[in-house]
Formats: sequence, C-alpha cells, structure tokens
Amino acid sequence: MIVRESTEQDISQLVELRMQLFVEMGDIEHTAAAPRLREATEAYFIEATQSDYTRSWIAFVNETVVATGTLTEFRRPPYLGNLAGREAYLLNMFTLPPYRRKGVARQLLNQITAFAKSQGYGKVWLHASQDGRILYEHFGFAPNPHEMEWILHQ
Repeated sequence: MIVRESTEQDISQLVELRMQLFVEMGDIEHTAAAPRLREATEAYFIEATQSDYTRSWIAFVNETVVATGTLTEFRRPPYLGNLAGREAYLLNMFTLPPYRRKGVARQLLNQITAFAKSQGYGKVWLHASQDGRILYEHFGFAPNPHEMEWILHQ
C-alpha cells in the first residue's frame, strides 16, 4: 500500500470516491445520479489542490486508489484552548468496502495527523461515522458535546 498527498492528476479519483461516499450515506442512489454535485465536487478539488488551506491524501493498493481523506484549515481568533487560532476539519475519509479493516484508513490518518502536527493546528475536528469512531478514538479524537450547527439550505 502507498499513501501520498494527492495532486491535480488525482482529482477524478477524489471525486469518484466522494460520490461513492454519498451513495453509501444514502444521499444519492448511484454515483451518476447527481451530475451537479459531481461538477461542484470537481470544482472544489481543483481549487483545493491549488490552495494552501486544503490538502487531500490517497491510498493505493496495486495502483488502484482505494481510500482518501481531506484536511481543510481555517483560522479563528485565539482562545484559551487554542492560542494559535489555527484549526483543521478532517473530511472525505472514505475507504472502498473491500479494503476496510486492513489498515488503510489508519495509514491515511498517520499521514494526515502528522501533517496537522507539523502545521501547528491547535485543534482538528470531524464528524465520525459509527464505524469510524474506534479508529478516530485510537488517534486521540474525542466526542465534543459543545458543538452546534446551523444548516442553511440553498
């Protein structure tokens, strides 16, 4: 298995795995069911790949992309729990079903968390699936009951 940071040449694979994630979550019926979502996702990864604030990693097994993860940075004013004010959100963690429970996501998280530490982020947060909770807890992630969301629909 090889894990590396993604490049512009990997955008189509990043988009495809994200579309498969939406299928698995029940948001769409199949990967071709939401062409506007696919186009928006591709535009996001094109911009993100050219930015300094978002990075993605991919895992290969026998030259096939089998997993991905993305880390996007944001800054807020310093506070007691994070004097740097730099935080990151971990998203788009997805492993193809045949490759789950084989250490692929763990290898991705090893690289992503090492990068986060090297950047001096004061906090990294995520929304975990039930299946992913044990892995994230192993890396030191803990539930936080203090967060709330305001969802605005377009």
